[in-house]
Amino acid sequence: MTTILGRGMYGCVDATWRRRVVRAAFATSLSMAAVAAQAADVAPLRVDTLQIMAPGVSTPPLRVRVFVPPTCGAGTQPGCDALYVDDGQDAEAVHLADTVMSLASAGTIRAPVVVAIDMPPDRMGAYGFSDRAAGKAVVSPTKYGDVGARAHAYSEWLVHTLVPFVESRYAVRPSPEARAILGWSLGGAHAFNVGWQYPEVFARVGAFSPSFWLSTDRTRPDTQQRTRIAQSMVASTPPRNGARFFFAIGTDEETSDRDGDGVNDAVDDVRDVVDGWNVDAGGMKGLKQVGYRVNDDAAHRADRSDVALYVLDGGKHQQASWAQMLPPFLRWAYAVHAPALNATGHTESWQELPSRFVVARNVDVWLPPSYGRDPKRRYPVLYMHDGQNLFDPTLSYTTGVDWDVDGAMTRLIATHRVREAIVVGVWNTPLRFAEYMPKAPVARSSINVGVDGIPPVDAATLRSDDYVRYLAEELKPFIDAHYRTKTAPADTFVMGSSMGGLISLYALAQRPDVFGGAGAVSTHWPAANGASVDWFASHLPRAGTHRIYFDHGTRTLDAEYAPFQQRIDAAMPALGYREGRDVLSRVYEGAEHNEAAWKARVDLPLQFLLGPLR
Repeated sequence: MTTILGRGMYGCVDATWRRRVVRAAFATSLSMAAVAAQAADVAPLRVDTLQIMAPGVSTPPLRVRVFVPPTCGAGTQPGCDALYVDDGQDAEAVHLADTVMSLASAGTIRAPVVVAIDMPPDRMGAYGFSDRAAGKAVVSPTKYGDVGARAHAYSEWLVHTLVPFVESRYAVRPSPEARAILGWSLGGAHAFNVGWQYPEVFARVGAFSPSFWLSTDRTRPDTQQRTRIAQSMVASTPPRNGARFFFAIGTDEETSDRDGDGVNDAVDDVRDVVDGWNVDAGGMKGLKQVGYRVNDDAAHRADRSDVALYVLDGGKHQQASWAQMLPPFLRWAYAVHAPALNATGHTESWQELPSRFVVARNVDVWLPPSYGRDPKRRYPVLYMHDGQNLFDPTLSYTTGVDWDVDGAMTRLIATHRVREAIVVGVWNTPLRFAEYMPKAPVARSSINVGVDGIPPVDAATLRSDDYVRYLAEELKPFIDAHYRTKTAPADTFVMGSSMGGLISLYALAQRPDVFGGAGAVSTHWPAANGASVDWFASHLPRAGTHRIYFDHGTRTLDAEYAPFQQRIDAAMPALGYREGRDVLSRVYEGAEHNEAAWKARVDLPLQFLLGPLR
């Protein structure tokens, strides 16, 4: 039996506590059971059975079973994802281990470490909703008794005790996008609560048949409708940047219809969290109204939305239906390949590639027209930042307008204005500024972002050095291993806009042995009060083997860029750069700071970087 006596500080674990957790781990009684997978050739999961104390939640210790795939052994780098599952006693009934390993053996998903937590003795008390800011449970009175009286205590135990314990013992990545929580019924409500209340811990949530009917006032159907807790949380608190949610509900879970709209309450309550309830008449906003991209038909169409709603035709409120919901959830959360893009030509997409240096992210790869026809030919590679804005207009910041890099490359290749090349779109994350702001030029502890209304950023949070290492030491080797690339710097380029322009130049300056050219479109020079300008003037590689493209517009945010760009332009001759040959700098009168403007002029940087060899 493992006894855990204390908790670390909020959001982290202090060194003394971590040492205590590690020592406690050696006292854990382990049941090394083999879980047989459905496919005969699937390697078995190792199952560690733990008994962990949960003060304030349960008097006896809670049984926690950790299912460890063979790909997630000690020393695994960069570490596996971790899936925490409420109602872990149902693992066999929903075929949890079998499904994980069957999908993994087929190459469909990257198998996570699964942490299955048996329900506490007071399940109704532990599962439910909480108010983290107020430090209390949000209790729902029901005809069965109060629900959620211990929900805050249980959530705190999960976040501050169980997660640190797991991460001290197993080869899992300690970052939000690598942690998911899953539950069904009351456990589904709890899973959503934890994801919403602790977004810096869990950035992925699965909720099957969640009890979103829970309310604070069930006096009448209309008061219950207005005081539903999950819907109120979404409507009254800020959205969780970077969080993703998968909801699944069966069409036959119940027959009640409290609002008389012809849709049963189980489906209605989930849809109201996703799409909002009576929004135009002063009801409650849903995830769609607060800014999330929503896929309301995930049962028939997979996409890259932040929120997936999977409606199981004929599904009931029972384990057999949750077993049917499990495979689509696992594919949504852990797929090797992301859903296909709506793009010109052939693309391959990698979902949330893990990294030792940065948080996981999607990577889209556009392949040139001849790639599938000539198996011996190798190609230059252009790495581009803000990858969600490049190929598919439905994913772009400006909905309906992307850079159309796929269309531009297809057109330029057809007219022989660029070499055929592979384009790698690297998605950004909620840490975009921290990853894209060059660290070396920053001398102060606080950084002015350079955009009105956005507060300064702590320089200690910058991760651009790690991001450049990711590009050079992980992503490029990955692309070179999976595609027929030309690997020399003369055939390797990096390009982006705004902050993406800064990080492109930074990658070139830090790793000129890897990158032979950079495209800096609408470079956001005002960040850190222009500190990057003088730094780049003395740190960019000398001309001769490298080329650099600059540009900016004259309206909106681009209107501030001219003085900074003129300074860097003036410094380039001293580094040996000749205008039109090694460097190209352009001003686009009237152009704004957005995807439409960059789409309109993307041909020129593509031709400068990828044009016929001279």
